[in-house]
Amino acid sequence: MKNDPLRFLLVFACICGCSRAVGTVRPSGNDPEAVAPVRWARFDPAPVSGRLEDRVRTILLNSNKYALNKWYDQVKKLGAQSGEYLDFGGIREHHIRPVASEALALAVSLKFGVYDPAVTGVSETEAVAKAVRMTASLAARHRVNAGDKGWGHEWQSALWASFAATAGWLLWDDLTPQDRELVRRMAVDEADRLIDYEVPYYRDANGKVVFKGDSKAEENSWNSTILVIAAAMMPEHPHWKGWYDKSVELQLSAYAAPQDLCSKRKINGFRLNEILRGSNVDAYGIVVNHNILHPDYMTAFMHNGYNAWIWRLAGLRMPRTTVYNGDLLYRTLALRPVGDGRTMYVRGEKGEATPQIYYPEGNDWGYGRQANFLMMDVMAMAFGWDKGFDVPASAWADVRAQEMLRMQARDTTGQYYQQRQEDFYPSREEWVAYHAAFCYLGLWMKDRGLHRFTDGKIR
Repeated sequence: MKNDPLRFLLVFACICGCSRAVGTVRPSGNDPEAVAPVRWARFDPAPVSGRLEDRVRTILLNSNKYALNKWYDQVKKLGAQSGEYLDFGGIREHHIRPVASEALALAVSLKFGVYDPAVTGVSETEAVAKAVRMTASLAARHRVNAGDKGWGHEWQSALWASFAATAGWLLWDDLTPQDRELVRRMAVDEADRLIDYEVPYYRDANGKVVFKGDSKAEENSWNSTILVIAAAMMPEHPHWKGWYDKSVELQLSAYAAPQDLCSKRKINGFRLNEILRGSNVDAYGIVVNHNILHPDYMTAFMHNGYNAWIWRLAGLRMPRTTVYNGDLLYRTLALRPVGDGRTMYVRGEKGEATPQIYYPEGNDWGYGRQANFLMMDVMAMAFGWDKGFDVPASAWADVRAQEMLRMQARDTTGQYYQQRQEDFYPSREEWVAYHAAFCYLGLWMKDRGLHRFTDGKIR
């Protein structure tokens, strides 16, 4: 370990003037860049209960079981490594995002009363150690800490960094002072590079398609996440306003419809017709991606939605921008006929909710996905998007959770997918994990009555 090149770089960086001292924890007048941990005393982290809540908790636990055993030891082979920080075998999406996803899912499970060793077969102490090791290693391998050979500063790295930072924030009390500083530096670095980012649009202000077949809805939404977690973690940071303002712009632009460009509505200090430069969905919230009308990319709105919960964990009010046009998208998914006149949410013979999804122009990811639609259902329940619906969001969520449990029950390891054609995404199991985590967090927030939105200032 004495000759570990990464450790040398970390020590060298600190000697040459790291922006903050290792081990900084709380903001103060002398340390505005420090992290303010979650103040757990103001929340009740005990598990929530109910039919849907119990099912989602079981889905998350099954996912934890898979992650801590088969995934950690056999799929990723992390258990065999003995270095101070894990080596992920590369710096691209399917090296970094899967680990960040599982670290986040474990952090939520451990901190919100979900984790159960009787289900996973792994003690809570060991689960914490693995979650911490993954989180710290992600931060250590980021380019701000590891140099040019590290990961980061690419098309999707803001999302990976946000997952890792959120995991680190939740697990803050379990991190060493050195690892806290690595997490802090990673979050600041990825957030800072977006402050002057030029926000892209599928259509420009005149309605001309700029990126044919490729909406920037999901991209803008996931880029907002690192800005939000950085601002939530470091409320006194000198870059806070830059992070916050850009997060608002990205969230409003992500699912902006053509009619929004003419709206004088003011949200969280910004007028729509002044901040928007184009649109990323059509008038009904339909998203075109991968050259098709793609329901999966409508559900990517979740990256906007769960930002609200991050703000709330920081003790702040939730900006209305985080959920703007979410109700439009959900109404279209559940109620609006598309394609041959069917709705994307498929009903049974008696008009009841089913877990089936209608893809009007096909789906290049496969037809085994439920977690993303469950996430939309949970947000609809939490944010009241289903008001007046004859089939409420809770009914859709319930049948979807049942289907997910059926999928997981096919394998004793907790693995969700059994055939590649069910979902062609390479990191599909990890994708399920973080969706399950955020679904549970949303239900927990709803149960605690913590949803407090504002159209004005959040603090």
